[in-house]
Amino acid sequence: MRLSAKPLKNVENVNNWLYANQVSVYEDQINDLYFQIVDLSKNPQITSVSSAYPECAMRYLSQTTVVSVSITFPAIDDDEEFSVVGTQPYTDDKSIWKFTLSSSQLPKTGYAKFTITEDGVAKSFLVNSVIRAELLNIGSC
Repeated sequence: MRLSAKPLKNVENVNNWLYANQVSVYEDQINDLYFQIVDLSKNPQITSVSSAYPECAMRYLSQTTVVSVSITFPAIDDDEEFSVVGTQPYTDDKSIWKFTLSSSQLPKTGYAKFTITEDGVAKSFLVNSVIRAELLNIGSC
């Protein structure tokens, strides 16, 4: 098993969303981030372009009783690193997780460390270049 997370955009409900290359977060705003947890070792055979999204690994649905997913946003300065615990917004798809960043939480790097805890056993993985921060107050000279 090789777990990863695919960023989602334009999330309206369990059946209406799009895959994204990155998610954008905005300075001084509350940001909702959606990710689908996938198993990269399980990639369905694609017979035609229309049959599935070509880079889509199989979604990961935990078979355990207690599951939690958190994201740690690393930073060069340890004081600026923070973690957020996700929620499952849709009972019909346990692979989709929502993470809400407060207006004071702005990732300082482009990558994120995901930790999945299943019945007390933690598994972690990194996703590179998944976050893009939009600064609203750049300042002037």
